[in-house]
Amino acid sequence: MKRRRLHLGRLLLVNAVYAAAALVGWPVYLFLLATRRKYRNRFWQRWGLVPRFGGRGARAGGQRRDSSAAPQNDKEAAEGRGAEARGTGKPQRFWVHAISVGEVEAARTFVPALAAAYPEAEIVLSTTTLTGQERARKLFPDRPVFYFPLDLGPCVLLALRRVRPTAVIQVESEWWPNFFLLANLLGVPTLAVNVRITERSCERYRRIRRLMATVFNTVAAIGVQAEVYRERLLSLGADEARLCVTGQMKHDGVTFADTAAGAEEMAREVGIEKGEQVFVAGSTGPGEEDVLATAYREARRAFPRLRLVIVPRRPENFDAAAQAVLASGLGVVRRSRSVTWEGPKTLPPVILGDTLGELMKWYALADIVFVGRSLAPVGGSNPMEPGSLGKPLLWGPHMFNFPVESAELVETGAARVVENDSDMAAALVDLLTHGERRRQMGEAARAAIRRMQGATARNIDLVRHAIEIHS
Repeated sequence: MKRRRLHLGRLLLVNAVYAAAALVGWPVYLFLLATRRKYRNRFWQRWGLVPRFGGRGARAGGQRRDSSAAPQNDKEAAEGRGAEARGTGKPQRFWVHAISVGEVEAARTFVPALAAAYPEAEIVLSTTTLTGQERARKLFPDRPVFYFPLDLGPCVLLALRRVRPTAVIQVESEWWPNFFLLANLLGVPTLAVNVRITERSCERYRRIRRLMATVFNTVAAIGVQAEVYRERLLSLGADEARLCVTGQMKHDGVTFADTAAGAEEMAREVGIEKGEQVFVAGSTGPGEEDVLATAYREARRAFPRLRLVIVPRRPENFDAAAQAVLASGLGVVRRSRSVTWEGPKTLPPVILGDTLGELMKWYALADIVFVGRSLAPVGGSNPMEPGSLGKPLLWGPHMFNFPVESAELVETGAARVVENDSDMAAALVDLLTHGERRRQMGEAARAAIRRMQGATARNIDLVRHAIEIHS
């Protein structure tokens, strides 16, 4: 009872803060609702009116179920009773929450593995963002997908009562106090897998450490990506017995191909000729174009057939990246306008990958890859995609979004850190001079990625153990 009173006290505090914020912020919310599609899309689900499911029930294969889901006939009711009679003696429904696109991608291997481990259970999914919602519906077309509720007491309670989950499993969790505390009070076990916590988030949570410690310790089990995240959660008061290092599930979806379908055709369309060497800067951020352009010019003195491809991470940066290349004195060919050469004709143009869904094709064409968003303190982009293609990797000093992966790849000789344009130019010349060195770096990248796989199976074991204890 003491534990329950403690949770109720925390809940009252959280909801008092939320109520004060709502009094101030409701006009802004109404404005966003009226002007932004991402706020309007199925907005009622965010208020707890998610699809309604039956009792803690399951349908074989986790097939989609209508929100008004009463059995349509005696046969369907009998099937439901049959599912309940199997396994643990009661039907199961797992609610998997993935915040946005990245978390949905992490769940790509986890959801099928969970379905294989619990074949009679129903699996339903939620996301926080519109882009996550769209990606989840594409990856899991036969499973119910809805929006995660706002962290307001009535919204959370309504959503939990409509879904009636056996357990809630959050992927790279959002630590919403109401959700975790109310689920705990209702007897619904929560788990978090593939968890990471940045230093910045850790510092913010430290200001409300007592509340966050209570939240963390309502969770049945937390599977973190790396030891550094385990240490950060421990510093915030998480119970050591709840924490387990299970790894990064995204690595389990990595395949090891030698090329990508359509890459050669794309090369012809943008004017890359046979025999030319290709330096691809993938998922770049604003401000990196100047460094890339300077290093490219320097490397071309030794390798005049070198081509540079820049692929910005965000579509809203395509135009700015093109302008930055032109401002550096180089010409540019945009993938979206392949026949148009803008700017000076003194050197072959930089190719701007300003289309979506073609990054792996660019990587497949590369002799050397620069991993973007790493020269500025943004945290770096995913190095595993080019690494899986066996490409030698370069990146800047800021890869803190991938601390384990970047350290492993550098230590095994698969990647090099470049601090500036001079470092980058020197690395390019060295690697273009020594083909065997490039090959060895590519092989080291693939070997390192293989060693980092297996997180999905470890997280399924974590779920299984937690469910057994709670049952």
